[in-house]
Amino acid sequence: MVEFLPPAPGPRTEATATSAPGTPDAARASDVGRADVPPAHRRRPWVPALLAVALTASAVEGAVIAKVLTDQASGADPSPIASVASTGDGADLSSVIAQAMRSVVSVRVTSTQIGPFGQPIQAQGQGSGVILGSDLVVTNAHVVDGASEVSVTFSDGASASATLLGTDSTHDIAVLSASTGERPAMPIGSSASLALGQEVVALGYPLGLGATATAGIVSGLDRTIDVSGANGASEHLEGVLQTDAAINPGNSGGPLIDTAGRLVGINTAGASAAAAENIGFAIAIDGALPIVEGLAG
Repeated sequence: MVEFLPPAPGPRTEATATSAPGTPDAARASDVGRADVPPAHRRRPWVPALLAVALTASAVEGAVIAKVLTDQASGADPSPIASVASTGDGADLSSVIAQAMRSVVSVRVTSTQIGPFGQPIQAQGQGSGVILGSDLVVTNAHVVDGASEVSVTFSDGASASATLLGTDSTHDIAVLSASTGERPAMPIGSSASLALGQEVVALGYPLGLGATATAGIVSGLDRTIDVSGANGASEHLEGVLQTDAAINPGNSGGPLIDTAGRLVGINTAGASAAAAENIGFAIAIDGALPIVEGLAG
C-alpha cells in the first residue's frame, strides 16, 4: 500500500559545590590573612604545617596540569580521560550513520487512484530505499504498488527517474533501476548473526521529513506477521526481524543497519499505535538477497 504524504513536522540534577580531595576549601582559604584572625600567640601550632601541606599539594597539582599541557602540545598521548572523551561510542555511531545515509534514498511515486465518485485521480506517495549496486535500488513492493511514475531523491538532494524492474509482494520487495552515479552501495551484513538486544538503526525518510535515523535494539527474530497488501489484501510475511527502533510511514523500504553500518534488514512495517508501541519489523537481509538478485535479473 502506498504511503501517502500529507499536503505541504534526565532527571533533574542539583549540583553541589565541593572541593577536590586534598585541596583547601575555597571559603576557608579566603580566611587566611583576614583582620579577625587570632594573634600569633593564640594560633594553634599545627596550622603552619597544614598550610605547608596544602601548598605542596597545590604545587603537585600544578605540575601534573603542566605535564598534560606539555604532552598535548608535543603530540604525546594525553591522559586516559581525554582519550575516552574524544573517542566515545556516540561519535563513532554518528559517523557510521552519516556514511550509511549516502546509500539511502527517498522513493516518490505517482499513481492513479479511484476518487470518491469513481473518477480517476492522481495520487502522490513516498517511501524509502537503499542502494545495493550500480544503478540498483531496493524498496518495498507496497511502496511502488500501482505506481505510474517512480523517482528517487538522494541524500545530497539530487533526483533521478526510476524504472521498476520487478516486485515480489509475498516478501514485500521491489527492485528499481535508477542512475546512482558515484554514490556508494550499502555494505551487506548478516541477519543470521543478530542476537536479541543487539543495537540497530533504522534509516529513511518518514512522514515526508528529511533523512531520519532512529536507534533501537533487535527485539525479536524470525517473526511471522500479517500486513495489508494490494487492494487491502493481507500479506503473510515470514522470518522478519522485530525492533523497537521507530518505523513510521515513509520508512518503508529503507535500511535497518547494525552499528558497523552494514545492512541487516529492509524496513517494512510498524505496529499500529492503537495496538502497541515501539514494535517495528524489517525483512531479514539473508532472505531478501536471493529475491533481489532474481528480480534484478
